[in-house]
Amino acid sequence: MKKVVGIGASVLDTLISCGKYPVEDKKVGAEGINLVGGGPVGNALVVLSKLGTGAEIIGNFASDGDGRILLSDYEKYGVKTENVKIVKGTDAFRSYIILAKDSKTRTCIYDRGNVPDSVSGVNLKAIDTADVLHLDGNFMQCAIYGAEYARSKKVSVSLDAGGLYEGIEKLLPLVDFLIPSAEFALKFSGKENIIDAIGYFKLKYNCKVIVVTDGSNGGYCLTEESRIEKYHGFKVGAVDTNGAGDTFHGAFLHYYLNGKGVAESCKYASAVSAYKCMNLGVRNFELNEKIVEEFIAKNVYAD
Repeated sequence: MKKVVGIGASVLDTLISCGKYPVEDKKVGAEGINLVGGGPVGNALVVLSKLGTGAEIIGNFASDGDGRILLSDYEKYGVKTENVKIVKGTDAFRSYIILAKDSKTRTCIYDRGNVPDSVSGVNLKAIDTADVLHLDGNFMQCAIYGAEYARSKKVSVSLDAGGLYEGIEKLLPLVDFLIPSAEFALKFSGKENIIDAIGYFKLKYNCKVIVVTDGSNGGYCLTEESRIEKYHGFKVGAVDTNGAGDTFHGAFLHYYLNGKGVAESCKYASAVSAYKCMNLGVRNFELNEKIVEEFIAKNVYAD
């Protein structure tokens, strides 16, 4: 079995569903409130585990009640946690997300907590048995520390580049699988379109895999033959788009590690991401390869 180890944000999300976004200084009733585990790397690891790839979270972890909930949630979905370091007296990363049904928007208010970005909490030996180390740019010192070690052990490094975090320029040269959002790719590269941005990243960092995600528009990937190809999104009735990108990353790594090419892995990851958007939250719904195959057979591209 292939295995992915992750270092990144573990977030306790409170999802608040409303018919429409609240008017400032007014009261509005919620249609539903759900407490769910989240975070880019964490969500990707849960998706990997559900699809049949081994998954493990490492690094520093909060000691408060929310931290314990997050650890229990990982274990519930088969993500290993025995190599995390629980740091006494720390509070977890929390977010409160308003999901407006009419506009299909998500608005996030967050508190990053106080878990330290300390490399002493990274058990490097856990990386030895991995095929990929997956990162999201949170806990940058730990990410760079882990990536340098992974490279020394010939373990591939994957980055969910969703934000222009301080120090990201030091991490990028260590990345093998670069999968940024379109927003990140354009801002960081200074290019005006995704195709030129891919060219920039290939020339500057020579990553093995480059995929740029662009929401419901699908995105673009650099194939093994060095061609830039578009992959498509799927047309679905979205209930919750929060975590769609995290889901894409987990699904892409699963299919790529299990023998599919870059373009085909993008197709499958796009399908899993769209399927996730039909469900509330990222973790609490059934997912396996058979469900993904059936989804692809029954659904059409959005463009």
